[in-house]
Amino acid sequence: MNSTARLGKSLMLLSLALMLWCIGLTIPMPKAQASSYSYEAAPKGTVGVTKPNLTFYFDTDLAFAPSSYTMTLNGQSVPVSYDHDKGTFTYTPDKDLAPGNYSVQMSITYPGYKPIEQSWSFTVAKDAISRFEAPAPEDLAGLAAINDYRVLYGLPQLQMNDRLLAMAKAHAKYLDANKIAQDDKSAESLHNQNPNKPGFFGQSPRERAAYYGYSAKLGEDAAYHVGSIGETVDVLFDAPYHRSPFLNPDAKEVGIAKIGDYTIIEFGFGSSENSPIVVSPTDGERYVPTSFDGNEAPDPLRMHTDGNYPVGYPIMAQYFGENVDKIKLLSAELTDNAKQKIDLFANSPENDDKLTNAVILLPRKPLQADQTYLVKLSLQVTKKDGTTTTESKEWNFTTEPLPQLGKTKLHRNASDYLKQAVTVLPIQRKASFGLDDSSYTVDGVSFPMQRTPVIVDGSSYLYIRDLAAALGANVEWDEQQRAAVYTKGTLKVTLYTTRNAYEVNGDLRQTDTPARLVGDNTMVPVRLLAEVLGAKVDYAEATRTVMITY
Repeated sequence: MNSTARLGKSLMLLSLALMLWCIGLTIPMPKAQASSYSYEAAPKGTVGVTKPNLTFYFDTDLAFAPSSYTMTLNGQSVPVSYDHDKGTFTYTPDKDLAPGNYSVQMSITYPGYKPIEQSWSFTVAKDAISRFEAPAPEDLAGLAAINDYRVLYGLPQLQMNDRLLAMAKAHAKYLDANKIAQDDKSAESLHNQNPNKPGFFGQSPRERAAYYGYSAKLGEDAAYHVGSIGETVDVLFDAPYHRSPFLNPDAKEVGIAKIGDYTIIEFGFGSSENSPIVVSPTDGERYVPTSFDGNEAPDPLRMHTDGNYPVGYPIMAQYFGENVDKIKLLSAELTDNAKQKIDLFANSPENDDKLTNAVILLPRKPLQADQTYLVKLSLQVTKKDGTTTTESKEWNFTTEPLPQLGKTKLHRNASDYLKQAVTVLPIQRKASFGLDDSSYTVDGVSFPMQRTPVIVDGSSYLYIRDLAAALGANVEWDEQQRAAVYTKGTLKVTLYTTRNAYEVNGDLRQTDTPARLVGDNTMVPVRLLAEVLGAKVDYAEATRTVMITY
């Protein structure tokens, strides 16, 4: 595997930690009946807020509710609330707690059983905050970018949580102040803090969440990336391990902040028994990126020793919910427009220790632009009750003709994108070239021209590389034949600049308007374009604009 640094124009170091707060011991109840329970209490240690959420997580195999329950804080009874579905007992102080030490006692009684009593303690820090900072415009921009993906996948919108926001901002400040992991040789993690460094408030995400009084299930995405917060959200989504929390139907809330070049996203999760399978790219999406450059930790290719970046855009399928125990990948297939199989690297729980109920498919090479691909998966799914089923999933997607076209359209209006760009039918693309402009548009998104169009002998000519980019094609220069070679899918067009001819897949044809060199640039007449590509070409005289529909 190629281990050289893959930095490009912006440096990225990504890492992911998903953890459950509800961890406990299974302890038999002091009664003859066979029964057990597990628990976890929060917060513990030092907290940085004056109104922490006091939470007692309780899981039991008893099907009925407790007959009574109480919570005391420093010996005083407090109005604790019980959520049977979540198995949580919670209390949030209505007044600020003064700095100092506190003890909590929880008592739960089930009919016919002895009371269950547990206690724990925590400390309110001297500099604990009583009010949370409101989200800045940049934070809200990051939230909006995350929710654009939730709209695309038909998932509930996430809400900004003030405790998660404070946690994300403080951790990003710690990373920036200490310049953590700014190159791929660093052994430091973006998720851990060192108690000997400035800004420390918790070694792990779990400890940092407790510091700010947050005690629900938590997942953290972290990135060191040069760019806006929205661009960083896109980078995290494209990285397969980091994409998972974006797609989780049980995600409820989030905190996101960017300090310097560090972006932290804290996801807060609920829980459910349902186990829907979520696939990505989504079925019928028509603007999917073509490639992935790596720059993720852990490296998705670490177990594929013959893998090199860039690879094709990562394809994922993942089960969510608590009733799936494990999955096994039985088969995976990716085919292109011509029904040719695409070579894949496959990551599953069998060969990837970072996956549980998910699979990642990595095409060995970047996908072709503006091409439709079909995915077929067969999975063995084992439920928590021990039952096993074989499930098959089949869906298709189409790659974008130009990099960033899809994300630009998605973030411009996610609802419109969902209506127009996620469909069972192929979509028509439209490119527009103004003869007096310095940019062209594809499906309403503007891109800079490398060379402006020209008119020669009354015919409009476009620069071949701008044209190829707009149509999702490749172009190379054949010096020996003095010809531009245009390829897209199975189509290969050789455009000669020294004679009135061109070739289509080896078939030589004559033309009165051949391609020509203008300076050192190969320019292609619009009339020839229509003949060769079968595209509909219109010209608006009033605006001197060439419009291509393909």
